[in-house]
Amino acid sequence: MFDDWNFKQAPTGLFRWVLHVPAHLYRYHLGFLLGERLVLITHEGRMSGRRYQTPVEVVEHDTVTDEYIVCAGLGRSSDWYRNLVARPALRVQVGNRSWEPRQRLLDVTEAADRFARYEHRHPRTAKRLLAWMGRSYDGSDAGRLAMMDEMPMVAFGRR
Repeated sequence: MFDDWNFKQAPTGLFRWVLHVPAHLYRYHLGFLLGERLVLITHEGRMSGRRYQTPVEVVEHDTVTDEYIVCAGLGRSSDWYRNLVARPALRVQVGNRSWEPRQRLLDVTEAADRFARYEHRHPRTAKRLLAWMGRSYDGSDAGRLAMMDEMPMVAFGRR
């Protein structure tokens, strides 16, 4: 189904609409249907100052720190990621819970460790996502570190 879609650039058309279905579910107070697999990030445009809402898959919910970790799968050039680097997220929503987050950019080593755990929990999903995004990755620790250098992660906790 996704074979012709190019994940190396921002999604457009039907695929963009499909990716934003979760945002509509959140808007209509149906975020509980998504469980803890997605987070809705409300952020401000770095140039426009406009408010945006972007649904992103949760890589890991760290129950010790109560942080939700997400990954910029399209890389550092993702608009939502660049906006968060310029200005921290305004709100984060998981399920029906919403809060003003404490935001932290993960270093490459921690991101690689988090992704290794994601791979262990969701091996088929990880493999498919990476293939769809055109990411070449050999499964090694060095390969994972190199990949995470291109696909940064952000953690959102409670203040």
